[in-house]
Amino acid sequence: MVNLVIVSHSAQLGEGVGTLARQMLMGDGCKIAIAAGIDDPENPIGTDPIKVMGAIESVADTDHVLVMMDIGSALLSAETALELLDPAIAAKVRLCAAPLVEGTLAATVSAAAGANIERVICDAMNALDAKCEQLGLPSPSAAKSTSPDLVPDADARSVAIVVKNPNGIHVRPASRLVSALSGFNADMWLEKNGKCVVPDSLNQIALLQVRCNDMLRLIAKGEQAEDALAAFKRLAAENFGESLEPANADNVATQVPPQATGTAFCYTPFSPEVSQHPTASPQADQQRLRVAIQNTLNDLSALTALAEERYSADIAAIFSGHHTLLDDPDLFDMACDLMQETQCSAAWAWHHVLSDLSQQYLQLDDPYLQARYIDIEDLLSRSLQHLTGEIVQIPAFIRPTILVADVIYPSTILQLDPKAVQGVCLRDGSDASHPAIIARAMGLCYVCQQGKAVDSIKMGDALTLDCVTQRITHAD
Repeated sequence: MVNLVIVSHSAQLGEGVGTLARQMLMGDGCKIAIAAGIDDPENPIGTDPIKVMGAIESVADTDHVLVMMDIGSALLSAETALELLDPAIAAKVRLCAAPLVEGTLAATVSAAAGANIERVICDAMNALDAKCEQLGLPSPSAAKSTSPDLVPDADARSVAIVVKNPNGIHVRPASRLVSALSGFNADMWLEKNGKCVVPDSLNQIALLQVRCNDMLRLIAKGEQAEDALAAFKRLAAENFGESLEPANADNVATQVPPQATGTAFCYTPFSPEVSQHPTASPQADQQRLRVAIQNTLNDLSALTALAEERYSADIAAIFSGHHTLLDDPDLFDMACDLMQETQCSAAWAWHHVLSDLSQQYLQLDDPYLQARYIDIEDLLSRSLQHLTGEIVQIPAFIRPTILVADVIYPSTILQLDPKAVQGVCLRDGSDASHPAIIARAMGLCYVCQQGKAVDSIKMGDALTLDCVTQRITHAD
């Protein structure tokens, strides 16, 4: 007998799919357990490996347990749960890549009929066939006749578009592009000026450095190549989900004061000391890194919800983009490979992988894309906090404050109280960065690139920021 576990970011979605699946059962049928959402009433969207592990254990009194998942961190949570389970139970578990709703319903019917695990998985993976046939679409489950080539060939078809986004294909539109193309049964490449990347990685697309007015070409081959090309054209026609006009340009001028006065608070972002020597067995260290990444993904889900509640969908999209960027298995795999090659700790390997990615952004010659390096540093800092256990709280301010720092992270800016923090003054930073965009949405005076002028500022100094002249002075 095969029992099922449903893993979803949303408790409501998980329960809904479970209700539908149970309606497919005659009598007792197979058992269904649900591990959906996280136990945070204010920010319930996310997945919890411990909850997944408990759900699997609750239906493990059988030959096999099939785990059905939605997207993103649900897969990582399921994989983490496998690492935490008793090996005898883990050996019964299979993870299924089928679509959550249709796949779960098909798997329930198959399992209740007594099918073996391979047949249940096959039925779940083929769950979209009937819908595709009814709509006259190619079946996504049909096998490919040949292995995909590493580069495009003469059999591939392509569509070229001119990018109109003012800031090119940066993190947020790249996230939309990954999402739009992820469901097609086709081999695909994005090409700009002869350089190709596979469009399943947010980082690779962003580092392709596609600017406004660049020509970007999608090359595709396979059963759903035409569908993928059509989806690409539609997304490009919508400017990859972005407006071509500056967001709330009129409001920014009225919301952000020309000057701000307050007491200096000298702030240093979290940057832990990382030892190269492993602190546990390699397997245990990798598991700690998995959990740290999952906890960071949960943080980003909460930050996305917070940004949308307090400010706008555009600000929320920054953190959902961070979620997509971090939820890239290639990053974890690179860290694990480095751990194996150099016998280093997970923290050192993770620091090396993300720092290298940050440097790749810094080396770009487009100022807007270059400014995205601070997003990677933010993810690195937050994930290392979870990995090392050194959780840092943002100070609470009770009087008008000017926050002074070398740089500041997007997540730090978002969590500031704009009633107390009047402005931000940075030694470095960029007006094109996500911290700057968030600060303007909050109505904060934001001044960057102050260099040595910051050296004379001490904690408690009375300061005046001038957003017009981009200068900082000591108030009289």
